[in-house]
This record gives sequence, structure tokens and C-alpha cells, in this order.
Amino acid sequence: MLSRPDIVVVDDHVLIAETLQAALTAQGISAVTMAPAPGLLPELLQSRPRLVLLDLDLGSAGSSIGLIKPLVANGSAVLLVTGVSERTRIAEALEQGAIGYQCKGDGFHALLERSCAALAAGPTGSALDPAERTALLVELAAHRAAQRRTLRPFEELTERESETLRALARGGSVRDIAADWVVSEATVRTHVRGVLTKLNASSQLAAVAAAISSGWFSNRRSAGPGAGGASVI
Repeated sequence: MLSRPDIVVVDDHVLIAETLQAALTAQGISAVTMAPAPGLLPELLQSRPRLVLLDLDLGSAGSSIGLIKPLVANGSAVLLVTGVSERTRIAEALEQGAIGYQCKGDGFHALLERSCAALAAGPTGSALDPAERTALLVELAAHRAAQRRTLRPFEELTERESETLRALARGGSVRDIAADWVVSEATVRTHVRGVLTKLNASSQLAAVAAAISSGWFSNRRSAGPGAGGASVI
């Protein structure tokens, strides 16, 4: 590998990564690809590319957002490349220091042009219209505020009530939960009532549905030990 490549392409779609690398190389730009795998971040930090073209979703390796801040701190510019249109996720990447983003749906030529422009901009530049950047970050702030309001009732649950809700979501009945915890069914029913009251839910099914729609189960604090997916860090 070059001591400091101009561009590193990180994408779980090998054909896209290698095609982009070839097109950049044809323009006299030193470009290499790196596969999303455990240990990717140390490898990127060691190579210190001027620009990282970073796919937002790295397949089984999960989201790449956690890579952005350390790469930027290490002197690399990061241009997000994405096939998704979730503006809040794009805004999260900008918040972490990405200089812009490029949608794969805009076509290969647009991706190549944006990559060259981002390389020219450097780590302190921008590959995004300031007004669009501001709009995205405002949307992210509004989304987080709405999410906090939605999750607030769940913060009132005791630890045992939270465990009860998770058990109900796994399909456990009051009898099943009581047997598993070696407590009386009356005790479990008390926990269930607490859940329904605090969530203003009319039934156990409604409480589980509310937890799913709010994203509470995907929240790391509610998911328990071992939450999260594979890591490329």
C-alpha cells in the first residue's frame, strides 16, 4: 500500500469499490480499497489517506458512522457515500465531521465528480452546500427532541418493569415469566400493571407495540449486555 494514498474507498460492494478505484487511478489519483472488516479503523488511521470515501452501511459490519470522528481527527477528510435516503443518518455523519455526502442513486459519474471535488476541498473544506448542511442538522436536532419525548415514559419504568416488558415482547406469558423468575404470578401482574400505567397502554400487546415503534428495544440502555452488531473498529 502507498505510504499515504490520496483516497481510500471503503464499501462492502466490491464491484463498486474497485470500479471507483480504477476510475480515480485513471485520473492520476492514488486510490486503494479497503474491505469493511474487524481492524479497519486502525488500518485507515495508519495509512492516513487524504480522503476516505465511506459507505454509510457496511453490510454485516454495520454502520460506518463511528469511524468518522477518529478519521477526521487523524487528518483525513471523509465523504459519505450512501444508497439510503434517511436524512437523520446522513446528518449524524455530518455531525461527526464528514465534509459531505453523495447518493449512489445519482449515478457513477456524479460519484466520481464529487470524489474529485472532495479531494480538492481537503479535510477543512466542504463538499456540501452550507444551507443544506444547516437544514440537515436542524432536522437531526428536531428528530432527537421528538425521540426524547417518545422515550420519556419508558424512563419511568423500574428495572423490573423494563425486564417484564422485554419478556412480554419475547412472547412470555405472566405464568412463563413467574416460573422463569421464581416469583408469584401476582408479582408479575403487578409489574405488568406498572408497565401499562406508565406507558398509558391498554394491553400488554399495546405496550410491546409502543416499545417497538418508539425504538426503545434498539436503545442500547434497554437492550442489555451484548447489544449492538459487528464492529469494524
